[in-house]
Amino acid sequence: MSSPAPVTGPLQTRASLAAALRDLGVRPGETLLAHTSLSSLGWVCGGPVALVQALLDAVGPDGTLTVPTHSGDNSDPADWSAPPVPEPWWPAIRANMPPYDPRTTSSRGVGVVPETLRTWPGALRSAHPQTSFAALGPGARALVEGHALDCRLGE
Repeated sequence: MSSPAPVTGPLQTRASLAAALRDLGVRPGETLLAHTSLSSLGWVCGGPVALVQALLDAVGPDGTLTVPTHSGDNSDPADWSAPPVPEPWWPAIRANMPPYDPRTTSSRGVGVVPETLRTWPGALRSAHPQTSFAALGPGARALVEGHALDCRLGE
């Protein structure tokens, strides 16, 4: 006798996710800041690509999608706690940490959906080395340019 298959939640598709977003009030033409959890949606056919497509469908071609693409590990290792690193490593980490590059520095701790949007054709990313945002759509440049270093989460 075989054991029952694990429950994976409801089947989600690009179309069902876009419809759910519209039901939640997302409207074409607006700017949407999305903080996502792919695993909380059930089984998504197409994974993070399908969710990004659904988000873009919901805001439409005149809307702009924005996601956090933070890279908190691009910081002083003395401040790290998740996970901490041994103090003897700090000088080597400081000397060898690659500089932040909006095009190549991966996001960390914000999930696979922001990383998917960050690498999406046409997406733009702000220049903050720790708390950047990526955006796609007609308003993307206005959202991400000028992200001041002394303003961690942007204006």
